[in-house]
Amino acid sequence: PVPRPAQAPAAPARDAATPAPGRRWPVALDVAVGAGAAAVSFAGSWVPSLWTDEAATIGAARRSVADLGRLLLEIDAVHGLYYALMHLWIGAFGSSAVSVRLPSALAVGVAAVGVLHLARRLTSDPGTAVLAAAVFALLPRVTWTGVEARPSAAATAVAVWCTVLLLAALRGRRPLLWFAYGACGAVGVAVNIYLALLLAGHGVSLLLRRTTSWRDRGAWACAAAGALLVSAPVVVLAQRQSGQLGERAFGWLDLLTGAVVSQWFLGETPTATSGAALDTGSVVGTWWRPAAVALAALCWLLVLRGLVPGREDRAVSTERAVWLLPWIVLPTALVGVYALLVGPLYNPRYFAFAAPAVAIAVAAGLARLRGRVRWAAAVAALVLVVPVYVSQREAHAKSGADWAQAAAHLCARATAGDAVYFGPRRPPTDGVATLTTRGVAVAYPACFRDLVDLTLVRSPVQAADLTGTSRSLADALEEGGRPSTIWVLRRPGDVVAPGDDALLASAGYERRSTWRGPLDEVVEFSRR
Repeated sequence: PVPRPAQAPAAPARDAATPAPGRRWPVALDVAVGAGAAAVSFAGSWVPSLWTDEAATIGAARRSVADLGRLLLEIDAVHGLYYALMHLWIGAFGSSAVSVRLPSALAVGVAAVGVLHLARRLTSDPGTAVLAAAVFALLPRVTWTGVEARPSAAATAVAVWCTVLLLAALRGRRPLLWFAYGACGAVGVAVNIYLALLLAGHGVSLLLRRTTSWRDRGAWACAAAGALLVSAPVVVLAQRQSGQLGERAFGWLDLLTGAVVSQWFLGETPTATSGAALDTGSVVGTWWRPAAVALAALCWLLVLRGLVPGREDRAVSTERAVWLLPWIVLPTALVGVYALLVGPLYNPRYFAFAAPAVAIAVAAGLARLRGRVRWAAAVAALVLVVPVYVSQREAHAKSGADWAQAAAHLCARATAGDAVYFGPRRPPTDGVATLTTRGVAVAYPACFRDLVDLTLVRSPVQAADLTGTSRSLADALEEGGRPSTIWVLRRPGDVVAPGDDALLASAGYERRSTWRGPLDEVVEFSRR
Protein backbone atom coordinates (compact mmCIF):
# COMPACT_ATOMS: atom_id res chain seq x y z
CA PRO A 1 0.00 0.00 0.00
CA VAL A 2 1.12 3.57 -0.76
CA PRO A 3 1.72 5.47 2.52
CA ARG A 4 -0.33 8.64 2.99
CA PRO A 5 1.62 11.86 3.31
CA ALA A 6 1.70 13.30 6.80
CA GLN A 7 -0.86 16.07 7.30
CA ALA A 8 0.39 19.47 8.32
CA PRO A 9 -0.76 20.56 11.77
CA ALA A 10 -3.74 22.93 11.75
CA ALA A 11 -2.84 26.59 12.01
CA PRO A 12 -3.84 28.18 15.30
CA ALA A 13 -6.92 30.39 15.20
CA ARG A 14 -6.03 33.99 14.74
CA ASP A 15 -7.35 36.61 17.14
CA ALA A 16 -9.82 38.88 15.36
CA ALA A 17 -7.88 41.88 16.61
CA THR A 18 -4.72 40.69 14.87
CA PRO A 19 -4.17 41.89 11.28
CA ALA A 20 -3.96 39.39 8.51
CA PRO A 21 -0.41 38.26 7.66
CA GLY A 22 1.38 40.49 5.21
CA ARG A 23 3.92 43.19 4.88
CA ARG A 24 4.24 45.82 7.55
CA TRP A 25 3.08 49.35 6.98
CA PRO A 26 5.61 51.35 5.01
CA VAL A 27 6.93 54.23 7.06
CA ALA A 28 6.15 56.54 4.16
CA LEU A 29 2.43 55.80 4.58
CA ASP A 30 2.55 56.75 8.26
CA VAL A 31 4.35 59.97 7.41
CA ALA A 32 1.94 60.81 4.61
CA VAL A 33 -1.15 60.17 6.74
CA GLY A 34 0.20 62.11 9.71
CA ALA A 35 1.39 65.05 7.63
CA GLY A 36 -1.86 65.17 5.66
CA ALA A 37 -4.07 65.17 8.75
CA ALA A 38 -1.91 67.81 10.45
CA ALA A 39 -2.03 69.99 7.32
CA VAL A 40 -5.84 69.77 7.13
CA SER A 41 -6.12 70.96 10.73
CA PHE A 42 -3.38 73.59 10.48
CA ALA A 43 -4.75 75.23 7.31
CA GLY A 44 -6.35 78.56 8.18
CA SER A 45 -5.31 78.41 11.84
CA TRP A 46 -4.03 81.98 11.58
CA VAL A 47 -7.46 83.38 10.59
CA PRO A 48 -9.77 83.00 13.65
CA SER A 49 -9.25 85.40 16.51
CA LEU A 50 -7.91 84.00 19.76
CA TRP A 51 -10.63 83.70 22.38
CA THR A 52 -11.20 83.24 26.10
CA ASP A 53 -10.07 79.61 26.45
CA GLU A 54 -6.95 80.16 24.37
CA ALA A 55 -6.13 83.29 26.36
CA ALA A 56 -6.20 81.08 29.46
CA THR A 57 -3.64 78.79 27.83
CA ILE A 58 -1.39 81.69 26.86
CA GLY A 59 -1.71 83.43 30.22
CA ALA A 60 -0.89 80.25 32.14
CA ALA A 61 1.92 79.04 29.88
CA ARG A 62 3.75 82.40 29.91
CA ARG A 63 4.29 82.26 33.67
CA SER A 64 7.38 81.07 35.44
CA VAL A 65 7.36 77.52 36.77
CA ALA A 66 6.76 78.78 40.30
CA ASP A 67 3.87 81.04 39.25
CA LEU A 68 2.37 78.24 37.17
CA GLY A 69 2.51 75.96 40.20
CA ARG A 70 0.69 78.57 42.31
CA LEU A 71 -1.99 78.85 39.63
CA LEU A 72 -2.57 75.10 39.42
CA LEU A 73 -2.97 74.81 43.17
CA GLU A 74 -5.79 77.36 42.99
CA ILE A 75 -7.45 76.77 39.63
CA ASP A 76 -7.27 74.79 36.36
CA ALA A 77 -5.33 71.79 37.69
CA VAL A 78 -7.16 69.69 35.07
CA HIS A 79 -4.99 71.36 32.42
CA GLY A 80 -1.74 71.44 34.39
CA LEU A 81 0.27 69.02 32.26
CA TYR A 82 -0.83 70.74 29.06
CA TYR A 83 0.09 74.16 30.46
CA ALA A 84 3.51 72.85 31.44
CA LEU A 85 4.14 71.55 27.92
CA MET A 86 2.89 74.80 26.39
CA HIS A 87 5.21 76.72 28.75
CA LEU A 88 8.14 75.04 27.02
CA TRP A 89 6.63 75.52 23.56
CA ILE A 90 5.88 79.23 24.00
CA GLY A 91 9.33 79.78 25.44
CA ALA A 92 10.79 78.42 22.22
CA PHE A 93 8.32 79.59 19.56
CA GLY A 94 6.33 82.49 20.97
CA SER A 95 2.62 82.93 21.62
CA SER A 96 1.16 84.04 18.30
CA ALA A 97 -2.08 82.42 17.19
CA VAL A 98 -0.23 80.23 14.68
CA SER A 99 2.38 79.17 17.23
CA VAL A 100 0.02 78.19 20.05
CA ARG A 101 -2.30 76.28 17.69
CA LEU A 102 0.42 74.37 15.86
CA PRO A 103 0.91 71.74 18.64
CA SER A 104 -2.75 70.77 18.33
CA ALA A 105 -2.42 70.31 14.57
CA LEU A 106 0.65 68.13 15.13
CA ALA A 107 -1.25 66.11 17.73
CA VAL A 108 -4.00 65.49 15.17
CA GLY A 109 -1.36 64.11 12.81
CA VAL A 110 -0.07 61.76 15.52
CA ALA A 111 -3.62 60.65 16.27
CA ALA A 112 -4.32 59.99 12.57
CA VAL A 113 -1.38 57.58 12.39
CA GLY A 114 -2.78 55.81 15.45
CA VAL A 115 -6.18 55.56 13.75
CA LEU A 116 -4.46 54.02 10.72
CA HIS A 117 -2.87 51.26 12.81
CA LEU A 118 -5.90 50.66 15.00
CA ALA A 119 -8.27 50.50 12.04
CA ARG A 120 -6.07 47.91 10.33
CA ARG A 121 -6.45 45.66 13.35
CA LEU A 122 -10.21 46.19 13.62
CA THR A 123 -11.08 45.94 9.92
CA SER A 124 -8.48 43.49 8.52
CA ASP A 125 -8.36 45.66 5.40
CA PRO A 126 -5.55 48.17 4.68
CA GLY A 127 -7.79 50.18 2.35
CA THR A 128 -10.42 50.66 5.05
CA ALA A 129 -7.69 51.63 7.50
CA VAL A 130 -6.52 54.43 5.20
CA LEU A 131 -10.14 55.49 4.72
CA ALA A 132 -10.60 55.62 8.51
CA ALA A 133 -7.58 57.91 8.88
CA ALA A 134 -9.02 60.20 6.17
CA VAL A 135 -12.43 60.27 7.85
CA PHE A 136 -10.77 61.09 11.16
CA ALA A 137 -8.81 63.99 9.65
CA LEU A 138 -12.03 65.48 8.23
CA LEU A 139 -14.37 65.03 11.20
CA PRO A 140 -15.48 68.54 12.26
CA ARG A 141 -14.58 67.93 15.90
CA VAL A 142 -11.07 66.97 14.84
CA THR A 143 -10.63 69.94 12.50
CA TRP A 144 -11.80 72.13 15.38
CA THR A 145 -9.43 70.68 17.97
CA GLY A 146 -6.59 71.02 15.46
CA VAL A 147 -7.08 74.78 15.39
CA GLU A 148 -7.59 75.19 19.13
CA ALA A 149 -4.84 75.93 21.67
CA ARG A 150 -6.33 73.57 24.23
CA PRO A 151 -5.54 69.97 25.28
CA SER A 152 -8.32 68.21 23.31
CA ALA A 153 -6.10 67.23 20.37
CA ALA A 154 -3.36 65.90 22.65
CA ALA A 155 -5.93 63.89 24.62
CA THR A 156 -7.27 62.42 21.38
CA ALA A 157 -3.80 61.31 20.30
CA VAL A 158 -3.14 59.71 23.68
CA ALA A 159 -6.52 57.93 23.60
CA VAL A 160 -5.98 56.25 20.24
CA TRP A 161 -2.41 55.17 20.97
CA CYS A 162 -3.44 53.92 24.40
CA THR A 163 -5.94 51.65 22.63
CA VAL A 164 -3.29 50.52 20.13
CA LEU A 165 -1.01 49.61 23.04
CA LEU A 166 -3.78 47.65 24.72
CA LEU A 167 -4.40 45.53 21.62
CA ALA A 168 -0.65 45.01 21.25
CA ALA A 169 -0.41 43.89 24.89
CA LEU A 170 -3.23 41.41 24.38
CA ARG A 171 -1.49 40.00 21.33
CA GLY A 172 2.10 40.04 22.63
CA ARG A 173 1.48 39.45 26.35
CA ARG A 174 4.68 41.20 27.29
CA PRO A 175 4.96 42.99 30.67
CA LEU A 176 6.61 45.97 28.98
CA LEU A 177 3.53 46.52 26.81
CA TRP A 178 1.24 46.49 29.82
CA PHE A 179 3.54 48.99 31.53
CA ALA A 180 3.44 51.20 28.41
CA TYR A 181 -0.37 51.00 28.39
CA GLY A 182 -0.56 52.06 32.02
CA ALA A 183 1.87 54.92 31.48
CA CYS A 184 -0.08 56.10 28.45
CA GLY A 185 -3.31 55.96 30.47
CA ALA A 186 -1.76 58.03 33.27
CA VAL A 187 -0.64 60.70 30.81
CA GLY A 188 -4.09 60.67 29.20
CA VAL A 189 -5.94 61.25 32.47
CA ALA A 190 -3.49 64.02 33.38
CA VAL A 191 -4.14 65.72 30.04
CA ASN A 192 -7.92 65.18 30.09
CA ILE A 193 -9.50 63.78 33.23
CA TYR A 194 -12.33 62.30 31.16
CA LEU A 195 -9.90 59.77 29.68
CA ALA A 196 -10.45 57.76 32.86
CA LEU A 197 -13.74 56.84 31.19
CA LEU A 198 -11.81 55.48 28.21
CA LEU A 199 -9.99 53.10 30.54
CA ALA A 200 -13.37 52.04 31.88
CA GLY A 201 -14.54 51.48 28.31
CA HIS A 202 -11.52 49.26 27.72
CA GLY A 203 -12.53 47.20 30.73
CA VAL A 204 -16.04 46.74 29.35
CA SER A 205 -14.58 45.65 26.00
CA LEU A 206 -12.39 43.05 27.68
CA LEU A 207 -15.37 41.65 29.57
CA LEU A 208 -17.34 41.37 26.33
CA ARG A 209 -14.53 39.63 24.41
CA ARG A 210 -14.91 35.88 24.78
CA THR A 211 -11.35 35.27 23.61
CA THR A 212 -9.81 37.31 26.42
CA SER A 213 -8.47 35.25 29.31
CA TRP A 214 -8.90 36.26 32.93
CA ARG A 215 -5.14 36.54 33.13
CA ASP A 216 -5.20 39.29 30.51
CA ARG A 217 -8.15 40.95 32.20
CA GLY A 218 -6.19 40.94 35.45
CA ALA A 219 -3.17 42.45 33.69
CA TRP A 220 -5.40 45.20 32.31
CA ALA A 221 -6.88 45.87 35.76
CA CYS A 222 -3.39 46.27 37.26
CA ALA A 223 -2.26 48.59 34.45
CA ALA A 224 -5.43 50.71 34.62
CA ALA A 225 -5.26 50.93 38.41
CA GLY A 226 -1.64 52.05 38.15
CA ALA A 227 -2.61 54.73 35.64
CA LEU A 228 -5.34 56.06 37.92
CA LEU A 229 -3.03 55.96 40.94
CA VAL A 230 -0.32 57.96 39.19
CA SER A 231 -2.82 60.55 37.92
CA ALA A 232 -4.76 60.69 41.22
CA PRO A 233 -3.28 64.07 42.33
CA VAL A 234 -4.75 65.73 39.25
CA VAL A 235 -8.14 64.15 39.90
CA VAL A 236 -8.15 65.19 43.55
CA LEU A 237 -7.18 68.78 42.77
CA ALA A 238 -9.81 68.99 40.02
CA GLN A 239 -12.54 67.88 42.41
CA ARG A 240 -11.55 70.58 44.90
CA GLN A 241 -11.57 73.31 42.28
CA SER A 242 -15.28 73.80 41.69
CA GLY A 243 -16.36 75.02 38.30
CA GLN A 244 -13.41 73.51 36.42
CA LEU A 245 -15.41 70.66 34.90
CA GLY A 246 -18.48 71.34 32.81
CA GLU A 247 -20.21 74.64 32.30
CA ARG A 248 -23.87 75.47 32.75
CA ALA A 249 -26.67 73.09 33.62
CA PHE A 250 -27.98 71.21 30.58
CA GLY A 251 -31.48 70.04 29.77
CA TRP A 252 -32.04 66.71 28.09
CA LEU A 253 -32.58 68.39 24.70
CA ASP A 254 -29.29 70.31 25.00
CA LEU A 255 -27.53 67.11 25.96
CA LEU A 256 -29.05 65.20 23.04
CA THR A 257 -28.06 67.92 20.57
CA GLY A 258 -24.54 68.00 21.95
CA ALA A 259 -24.07 64.24 21.89
CA VAL A 260 -25.63 63.62 18.48
CA VAL A 261 -24.35 66.64 16.53
CA SER A 262 -21.85 68.91 18.29
CA GLN A 263 -19.61 66.28 19.86
CA TRP A 264 -18.12 64.99 16.60
CA PHE A 265 -19.95 66.52 13.61
CA LEU A 266 -19.83 70.23 14.36
CA GLY A 267 -17.13 71.22 16.81
CA GLU A 268 -17.95 74.64 18.24
CA THR A 269 -20.26 77.17 16.65
CA PRO A 270 -19.39 80.55 15.14
CA THR A 271 -22.09 82.34 17.14
CA ALA A 272 -22.28 85.42 19.29
CA THR A 273 -23.14 85.23 22.99
CA SER A 274 -26.79 85.72 22.10
CA GLY A 275 -26.72 82.41 20.25
CA ALA A 276 -27.34 84.09 16.91
CA ALA A 277 -25.27 82.71 14.04
CA LEU A 278 -22.73 85.14 12.61
CA ASP A 279 -23.07 85.72 8.90
CA THR A 280 -19.62 86.98 8.02
CA GLY A 281 -20.44 87.43 4.37
CA SER A 282 -18.52 84.32 3.33
CA VAL A 283 -19.70 81.89 0.70
CA VAL A 284 -20.95 79.47 3.37
CA GLY A 285 -22.86 82.07 5.41
CA THR A 286 -24.82 80.11 8.01
CA TRP A 287 -24.99 76.92 5.96
CA TRP A 288 -22.82 75.19 8.55
CA ARG A 289 -25.88 74.61 10.74
CA PRO A 290 -27.99 72.43 8.39
CA ALA A 291 -24.80 70.88 6.99
CA ALA A 292 -23.73 69.71 10.45
CA VAL A 293 -27.15 68.18 11.17
CA ALA A 294 -27.24 66.38 7.81
CA LEU A 295 -23.65 65.18 8.26
CA ALA A 296 -24.49 63.81 11.71
CA ALA A 297 -27.50 61.91 10.33
CA LEU A 298 -25.46 60.39 7.50
CA CYS A 299 -22.52 59.45 9.72
CA TRP A 300 -24.68 57.82 12.38
CA LEU A 301 -26.22 55.62 9.69
CA LEU A 302 -22.71 54.66 8.58
CA VAL A 303 -21.66 53.99 12.18
CA LEU A 304 -24.63 51.66 12.56
CA ARG A 305 -23.71 49.93 9.31
CA GLY A 306 -20.09 49.60 10.38
CA LEU A 307 -20.78 48.16 13.84
CA VAL A 308 -23.66 45.76 13.25
CA PRO A 309 -22.15 42.30 12.65
CA GLY A 310 -22.58 40.99 9.11
CA ARG A 311 -22.65 37.47 7.75
CA GLU A 312 -19.59 37.88 5.57
CA ASP A 313 -17.26 39.20 8.28
CA ARG A 314 -19.02 38.37 11.55
CA ALA A 315 -15.86 37.73 13.58
CA VAL A 316 -14.14 40.93 12.50
CA SER A 317 -17.26 43.13 12.77
CA THR A 318 -18.10 41.71 16.19
CA GLU A 319 -14.58 42.43 17.40
CA ARG A 320 -14.82 45.94 16.00
CA ALA A 321 -18.12 46.61 17.78
CA VAL A 322 -16.77 45.24 21.06
CA TRP A 323 -13.91 47.74 21.00
CA LEU A 324 -15.61 50.80 19.52
CA LEU A 325 -19.08 50.86 21.10
CA PRO A 326 -17.92 51.26 24.74
CA TRP A 327 -15.45 53.94 23.58
CA ILE A 328 -18.20 55.91 21.84
CA VAL A 329 -21.15 55.36 24.18
CA LEU A 330 -19.90 54.84 27.74
CA PRO A 331 -18.17 58.21 28.46
CA THR A 332 -21.01 60.30 27.03
CA ALA A 333 -23.70 58.22 28.74
CA LEU A 334 -22.09 58.37 32.18
CA VAL A 335 -21.31 62.09 32.06
CA GLY A 336 -24.68 62.90 30.47
CA VAL A 337 -26.65 61.10 33.18
CA TYR A 338 -24.57 62.81 35.87
CA ALA A 339 -25.12 66.22 34.24
CA LEU A 340 -28.88 65.71 34.14
CA LEU A 341 -29.29 64.30 37.64
CA VAL A 342 -26.54 65.95 39.71
CA GLY A 343 -24.89 69.02 38.21
CA PRO A 344 -22.86 70.58 35.39
CA LEU A 345 -20.23 68.18 34.11
CA TYR A 346 -20.89 67.99 30.37
CA ASN A 347 -19.23 69.85 27.53
CA PRO A 348 -19.16 68.46 23.96
CA ARG A 349 -15.49 69.35 23.48
CA TYR A 350 -14.42 67.05 26.31
CA PHE A 351 -15.28 63.98 24.20
CA ALA A 352 -13.03 64.65 21.25
CA PHE A 353 -10.99 61.65 22.42
CA ALA A 354 -13.73 59.35 21.07
CA ALA A 355 -13.42 60.76 17.53
CA PRO A 356 -11.02 57.94 16.45
CA ALA A 357 -13.66 55.32 17.30
CA VAL A 358 -16.33 57.25 15.39
CA ALA A 359 -14.03 57.61 12.37
CA ILE A 360 -13.23 53.88 12.24
CA ALA A 361 -16.92 53.00 12.53
CA VAL A 362 -17.85 55.44 9.74
CA ALA A 363 -15.09 54.09 7.49
CA ALA A 364 -16.19 50.49 8.15
CA GLY A 365 -19.75 51.46 7.27
CA LEU A 366 -18.61 53.03 4.01
CA ALA A 367 -16.51 49.98 3.16
CA ARG A 368 -19.50 47.68 3.60
CA LEU A 369 -21.55 49.64 1.06
CA ARG A 370 -21.38 48.63 -2.57
CA GLY A 371 -20.88 50.39 -5.89
CA ARG A 372 -22.62 53.69 -6.49
CA VAL A 373 -24.14 53.78 -3.00
CA ARG A 374 -20.67 53.89 -1.44
CA TRP A 375 -19.51 56.69 -3.75
CA ALA A 376 -22.72 58.66 -3.22
CA ALA A 377 -22.36 58.44 0.57
CA ALA A 378 -18.68 59.44 0.45
CA VAL A 379 -19.32 62.42 -1.84
CA ALA A 380 -22.31 63.56 0.25
CA ALA A 381 -20.24 63.43 3.45
CA LEU A 382 -17.43 65.39 1.83
CA VAL A 383 -19.82 68.06 0.53
CA LEU A 384 -21.43 68.44 3.97
CA VAL A 385 -18.05 68.75 5.70
CA VAL A 386 -16.99 71.75 3.59
CA PRO A 387 -19.29 74.48 5.04
CA VAL A 388 -18.56 73.32 8.60
CA TYR A 389 -14.82 73.33 7.94
CA VAL A 390 -14.92 76.80 6.37
CA SER A 391 -17.01 78.19 9.24
CA GLN A 392 -14.35 77.00 11.70
CA ARG A 393 -11.77 79.14 9.94
CA GLU A 394 -13.66 82.42 9.72
CA ALA A 395 -12.31 85.47 11.53
CA HIS A 396 -14.98 85.18 14.24
CA ALA A 397 -15.19 81.38 14.35
CA LYS A 398 -14.32 81.14 18.05
CA SER A 399 -17.80 81.78 19.46
CA GLY A 400 -17.85 85.15 17.73
CA ALA A 401 -14.56 86.28 19.29
CA ASP A 402 -13.31 89.55 17.78
CA TRP A 403 -10.23 90.20 19.91
CA ALA A 404 -7.84 90.23 16.96
CA GLN A 405 -9.82 93.02 15.30
CA ALA A 406 -10.28 94.98 18.54
CA ALA A 407 -6.54 94.79 19.28
CA ALA A 408 -5.70 95.82 15.72
CA HIS A 409 -7.98 98.86 16.08
CA LEU A 410 -6.15 99.92 19.23
CA CYS A 411 -2.75 99.32 17.61
CA ALA A 412 -3.69 101.64 14.78
CA ARG A 413 -5.19 104.49 16.83
CA ALA A 414 -3.86 104.47 20.39
CA THR A 415 -0.63 106.22 21.37
CA ALA A 416 1.83 105.44 24.15
CA GLY A 417 0.60 106.72 27.50
CA ASP A 418 -3.10 106.39 26.71
CA ALA A 419 -5.19 104.54 29.28
CA VAL A 420 -7.32 101.47 28.65
CA TYR A 421 -10.33 100.48 30.72
CA PHE A 422 -11.39 96.82 30.51
CA GLY A 423 -15.09 96.73 31.25
CA PRO A 424 -16.37 94.25 33.86
CA ARG A 425 -18.29 91.24 32.60
CA ARG A 426 -19.89 90.59 35.96
CA PRO A 427 -21.21 93.08 38.51
CA PRO A 428 -18.34 94.26 40.74
CA THR A 429 -18.44 93.17 44.38
CA ASP A 430 -17.51 95.89 46.91
CA GLY A 431 -16.00 97.90 44.07
CA VAL A 432 -13.80 95.00 42.89
CA ALA A 433 -14.26 93.17 39.57
CA THR A 434 -12.63 89.80 38.92
CA LEU A 435 -13.83 89.06 35.39
CA THR A 436 -13.27 91.74 32.75
CA THR A 437 -12.36 91.94 29.06
CA ARG A 438 -8.66 91.96 30.02
CA GLY A 439 -8.22 88.62 28.25
CA VAL A 440 -7.69 90.47 24.98
CA ALA A 441 -4.50 91.98 26.40
CA VAL A 442 -3.32 88.47 27.36
CA ALA A 443 -3.98 87.15 23.86
CA TYR A 444 -2.56 90.17 22.00
CA PRO A 445 -0.13 91.85 24.41
CA ALA A 446 1.83 93.86 21.84
CA CYS A 447 -1.03 96.30 21.29
CA PHE A 448 -1.37 97.02 25.02
CA ARG A 449 2.27 97.14 26.07
CA ASP A 450 2.51 100.96 26.00
CA LEU A 451 -0.98 101.62 27.41
CA VAL A 452 -1.88 102.21 31.07
CA ASP A 453 -4.30 99.66 32.56
CA LEU A 454 -6.51 102.16 34.34
CA THR A 455 -8.30 99.90 36.83
CA LEU A 456 -5.81 97.08 37.43
CA VAL A 457 -5.24 96.21 41.10
CA ARG A 458 -3.59 92.79 40.87
CA SER A 459 -2.45 91.14 37.69
CA PRO A 460 -3.48 87.53 36.96
CA VAL A 461 0.01 86.38 37.96
CA GLN A 462 -0.13 88.28 41.26
CA ALA A 463 -3.64 86.98 41.98
CA ALA A 464 -2.69 83.40 41.02
CA ASP A 465 -5.69 83.16 38.72
CA LEU A 466 -6.55 83.78 35.07
CA THR A 467 -8.35 87.13 35.41
CA GLY A 468 -6.69 89.38 37.98
CA THR A 469 -8.66 91.97 39.96
CA SER A 470 -9.81 95.46 39.04
CA ARG A 471 -11.14 98.45 40.95
CA SER A 472 -14.08 100.52 39.86
CA LEU A 473 -13.72 103.20 37.20
CA ALA A 474 -14.77 105.88 39.71
CA ASP A 475 -11.98 104.91 42.12
CA ALA A 476 -9.47 104.83 39.29
CA LEU A 477 -10.38 108.35 38.13
CA GLU A 478 -10.13 109.69 41.68
CA GLU A 479 -6.86 107.98 42.61
CA GLY A 480 -4.93 107.65 39.40
CA GLY A 481 -5.22 111.01 37.72
CA ARG A 482 -6.97 111.69 34.47
CA PRO A 483 -5.14 110.75 31.27
CA SER A 484 -5.89 112.66 28.10
CA THR A 485 -7.38 109.60 26.34
CA ILE A 486 -9.15 106.53 27.74
CA TRP A 487 -9.95 103.53 25.55
CA VAL A 488 -12.91 101.55 26.86
CA LEU A 489 -12.99 97.90 25.77
CA ARG A 490 -16.23 96.27 26.81
CA ARG A 491 -18.83 93.70 25.84
CA PRO A 492 -22.25 95.36 25.54
CA GLY A 493 -24.04 92.01 25.83
CA ASP A 494 -22.64 91.49 29.35
CA VAL A 495 -23.21 93.47 32.50
CA VAL A 496 -21.36 96.77 32.12
CA ALA A 497 -20.54 98.97 35.11
CA PRO A 498 -23.58 101.29 35.36
CA GLY A 499 -23.03 104.88 34.56
CA ASP A 500 -19.53 104.52 33.11
CA ASP A 501 -20.26 106.80 30.18
CA ALA A 502 -21.96 109.36 32.41
CA LEU A 503 -19.05 109.19 34.86
CA LEU A 504 -16.55 109.86 32.10
CA ALA A 505 -18.64 112.73 30.82
CA SER A 506 -18.78 114.31 34.27
CA ALA A 507 -15.01 113.91 34.53
CA GLY A 508 -14.55 115.99 31.38
CA TYR A 509 -14.34 113.28 28.71
CA GLU A 510 -16.31 113.03 25.50
CA ARG A 511 -16.75 110.15 23.07
CA ARG A 512 -14.55 110.49 19.98
CA SER A 513 -14.94 107.20 18.14
CA THR A 514 -16.52 103.78 18.44
CA TRP A 515 -15.55 100.44 16.90
CA ARG A 516 -17.98 97.54 17.16
CA GLY A 517 -17.39 93.87 16.50
CA PRO A 518 -19.70 90.87 16.86
CA LEU A 519 -19.03 90.70 20.62
CA ASP A 520 -17.00 93.68 21.81
CA GLU A 521 -16.73 97.37 21.26
CA VAL A 522 -13.85 99.81 21.64
CA VAL A 523 -14.84 103.36 22.56
CA GLU A 524 -12.41 106.29 22.58
CA PHE A 525 -12.94 109.00 25.21
CA SER A 526 -10.79 112.15 25.19
CA ARG A 527 -10.66 115.06 27.59
CA ARG A 528 -12.33 118.19 26.36
